[in-house]
Amino acid sequence: MFTGTDGSPAVEPATVGRNIKKAIVLSYLTFLLYIFVRFMQADVFMDAEKSFLLFFTPFLLGIQIIFGFDRKQLKILNTLILMDLLFLGLYGVINHLGWKSTYVLWRPGYPQYVEEVRATGTYFCPDHFSGIMEIAMCLALGILLTRGVGTRRKIFAGLIFLVGLLGVLLSKSRGGGLTVLVICGVVITLGFAQWPVLVRWYWRAVIGGLALLALIVFSHCESSYMTRFREHFGWNQLRNKPVKEMVSGIKARLVASCRGQMISAALRAWKEKPVFGIGSGMHQNLWPHIAPSPDGNRELGIWPTFPNNEFHSYEVHSDWVQLLEEYGIVGLILFLVPFLVVLMVLLAGVNREAAEMERRDWKATGNDSYSIVLGGIFACTAMAFHSLGDFNLQMPATVWLMAAIVAIPVAYILNAGSLES
Repeated sequence: MFTGTDGSPAVEPATVGRNIKKAIVLSYLTFLLYIFVRFMQADVFMDAEKSFLLFFTPFLLGIQIIFGFDRKQLKILNTLILMDLLFLGLYGVINHLGWKSTYVLWRPGYPQYVEEVRATGTYFCPDHFSGIMEIAMCLALGILLTRGVGTRRKIFAGLIFLVGLLGVLLSKSRGGGLTVLVICGVVITLGFAQWPVLVRWYWRAVIGGLALLALIVFSHCESSYMTRFREHFGWNQLRNKPVKEMVSGIKARLVASCRGQMISAALRAWKEKPVFGIGSGMHQNLWPHIAPSPDGNRELGIWPTFPNNEFHSYEVHSDWVQLLEEYGIVGLILFLVPFLVVLMVLLAGVNREAAEMERRDWKATGNDSYSIVLGGIFACTAMAFHSLGDFNLQMPATVWLMAAIVAIPVAYILNAGSLES
């Protein structure tokens, strides 16, 4: 609860909640107004429309949840999302273990991923299947790390977590593997706020030690998944080199990779119009004209080191870079404002729960709504990190799911000013 120094209410919680909701809505509406103007100025209407709707539709979904759902409805929706993620994961894992993802439902899988023996789930792409499984892991961890949650719900969450982790491993997604490490770091930082300080640090040491041990074991495994990391970063060729040469070599390999070239080309396009960007949805239309490297010379007939005439990048493979490229610095800043406001609301929910637990002398209360807040923070962090090197949020299904996952805990926190069940 929001209380003053004497224990009495300092500000009416409902008033605080309304003010913060207004801040979230108005800040995001400002961003939407900007991208709508850019949408109206775009040269290719259909691509601009898709880009605009990817930001507009999750906003509509989110405000319906925040302003229209009561607590019972929020719990039902959250349970449905958990069940959906579990079924998505089970299908992907079973389909891969049984049939090597040769078919996705009734359609042939993408040949490249079938040859690489990578799980794809219903996404056809293993990297995006990994992205949805990371979200599943995050929501499950929110439940597993919340004190006082019932045993059956813990078992349910444990199953979702194991399926999600197995999905990431079978997908062999490098971005997914790195995101799991980031999730582990956030868990160590925020996951034990319901415990006294000494117990909190004990669990941090235990989880951190286990994660480090798992990382060491994995890095020494001769698995096809680990091979993907070694080949991508050139570890076998660079591991005996001096540190400076190793770092420069890894950087060069990253730039030379397909993903590195796509991101480099997008950044070069952005530099031509850094303030307002190249235009809504214009990446795939302008990308063929801008090589990843600037060392070509049309007049002398010299090709750049990295041309992009062998494949076509419909997406940048980095949600953050594509936002910057198409909407410029202005668009990026306007998007970050509501994003950070929402993140601050979720973190305030964690801090409030920690203060309430301390007031209760750290006795568990069975407050399962706190698990939704914790899972929301984990999911936001995972998706924000993975989006540095992939385009999970260019797919409506994933972005709508994230909108609901964010809106549910925000509604819990702001609509009543507390996290009481």
